[in-house]
Amino acid sequence: MAHYLLSAEAAFAAAHTLPGVEKCERMHGHNWRVRLTVRVEADVLDEGGMAVDFRVVEEAVRDAVSEFDHAYLNDLEPFGDCPPTAERLAVVVCERTSHRLASAAPAARIDAVEIWETPQYRVEYRP
Repeated sequence: MAHYLLSAEAAFAAAHTLPGVEKCERMHGHNWRVRLTVRVEADVLDEGGMAVDFRVVEEAVRDAVSEFDHAYLNDLEPFGDCPPTAERLAVVVCERTSHRLASAAPAARIDAVEIWETPQYRVEYRP
């Protein structure tokens, strides 16, 4: 079925440690980049021809990562039982944004969450 994919990004700086991973066992930081992509079916555009206002997607992803900025991720609640890997961050962002989008943009479904630790290293999560 025809559909639209809309994306917005947010960024934050944060530190973490990854026990058992060479070099990453030491505390280190990244300038993280996050992209949230939502899918909207083509037949549900609003009266103005818009699938979802980009600002809604941007606010959802920005709010999802706001507590991570300048934090030591291992100390935060979402990572109490699991180290803050890029994969785990993607799941947390997906969970947080899906709740917000359900009310702010009910026609939007999360297609992908992408997390960059560095410009060369990225993980993509598709729920």
